[in-house]
Amino acid sequence: MPASKPVLVVGSLNMDQVVRVPRLPVMGETLLGASSITFVPGGKGANQAVAMARLGASVQMAGRIGQDPFGQQLKAALQDDQIDTSLLVTDTEAASGSAFIFLNAEGDNAIVVSSGANAHVGKDQQQMEHIFAALAQAQALVLQLEIPHDTVELLIDRAHSLHVPVILNLAPAYPLRKETLSKLSVLVVNETEASLLSGQPVESLEDARHVGAILHEHGIPTVVITLGAQGAILINSDAQGQTNIIYQEAPEVTVVDTTAAGDCFVGALTVALTEGQSPSDALRFATRASAIKVTRFGAQSGLPRRADIR
Repeated sequence: MPASKPVLVVGSLNMDQVVRVPRLPVMGETLLGASSITFVPGGKGANQAVAMARLGASVQMAGRIGQDPFGQQLKAALQDDQIDTSLLVTDTEAASGSAFIFLNAEGDNAIVVSSGANAHVGKDQQQMEHIFAALAQAQALVLQLEIPHDTVELLIDRAHSLHVPVILNLAPAYPLRKETLSKLSVLVVNETEASLLSGQPVESLEDARHVGAILHEHGIPTVVITLGAQGAILINSDAQGQTNIIYQEAPEVTVVDTTAAGDCFVGALTVALTEGQSPSDALRFATRASAIKVTRFGAQSGLPRRADIR
């Protein structure tokens, strides 16, 4: 695939509203958090777009924002990283998406997303026509599930018909049809998402190997399961058609904020694969990138650049 072609991301843009808390509240409890809230550009689609742009890819982002200050800030953040935002549309009915994030001292979080304008992606025929035109010229298509699921399926079908590789991050988890999944080039899931698709628990590395092989046998050429601090595995077929499982340990780091670590992984993996790196090298690159991300605060604010990984 020519390097000059952009990677097209169709997905969500959210303004993350982050509150530091000593622990997560329980049902019915009022908990005092930090004295001030922090606003950080986020959204799974936008995070993955920024991750790729900072690692050297040419990126085009399609999505929707609201007629509000958050929307302009989200768009400006993408443009600061030289991302093509010509496919962004300002929605006249809904506010920009927001994510409410509770971040504890160990860097773990709990997140609630208010979709806002993201829920209208795919409902505007004119925008979809522009996205389809861009897709025909794209190096690859990157998708997540913070936009309507029927839009995701439609985009996968169109990309498949155009022979454009599709990288899908099945998050938030949703059981897409096997027919749709078989049209992917790369599926990226965590333990919970892998379990949802396979109907089997993923509680260990051995479970992940087993479930990953099952998903690969369903017709997905490359399946990647991220395992947090345990690293990640990649399942594909070797030259003889035999199932090949690659495991990559994660570096030991001091965790500050796990927000967007998965998005960073997806972005880095996509960059490495579209550059022609081998699956094992791409997995190592993505694992290291996401390890750097968790040492930094914020979604897009904490995403690394190429030099950081080197």
